Amino acid sequence: MPLSATNLIAGYGGKPVLEKVSFTLDDGDILAFFGHNGAGKSTTLKAVLGLIDTIDGEITLNGERIEKMSVDQRLERGIKLLPEGRGVFPDLSVKENIDVVDAANRAKGSQSISASDVYDLLPVLAERRSSIAGELSGGQQQMLALGIALLGTPKCLLLEEPSVGLQPDLVEELFAKISEVCKDLRVPAILIEHKIVSAMKIADQVMIINSGRLVFNGSKAEAEKIDLWDYF
Repeated sequence: MPLSATNLIAGYGGKPVLEKVSFTLDDGDILAFFGHNGAGKSTTLKAVLGLIDTIDGEITLNGERIEKMSVDQRLERGIKLLPEGRGVFPDLSVKENIDVVDAANRAKGSQSISASDVYDLLPVLAERRSSIAGELSGGQQQMLALGIALLGTPKCLLLEEPSVGLQPDLVEELFAKISEVCKDLRVPAILIEHKIVSAMKIADQVMIINSGRLVFNGSKAEAEKIDLWDYF
């Protein structure tokens, strides 16, 4: 499996927040991850990325145990984060944003997705490459943040509330592009999202967390047979 967690217990200062969280992601899968504020969604992403301690359990990326690795080591292995809020340099142009990260990846000597690939995958960035990032629309800034996250050798995308601040039509456009990119590149993603209806349209799997415990974990088809709100 590209990414999996098994009985993951993680928290802060040795105090558990997550209780035996388990999931698996196949190539190109999008895992829609729901839960109320403070339920443990962001904590799960932080555990995968290495920003908080793994107290017990396993995290594997392409068959390699990573739960004891540093954040840098996990990033080098292809875990990519699109953080809540627009992860761009607002005073730089689209091209400059992409070139900065592209150059850093080239310097590391391992790169499968280059700047030219990002422009091919996200044509709106090619059209606006000379525009200042902070002057783009919200949807275009999120496309740029997605493009930056894809640079290098992505093995898994962690997407935290990418719809925040976007109009409904822009949410649909962004999510459609996320789905297209994941399928084309066969890169799995965990999508934390409060716009449940929109996220369900592109989901392959669904997880719901409540107070650090998974209360639902199943396929999209299984999730469509239940009332998700009963699990919040």
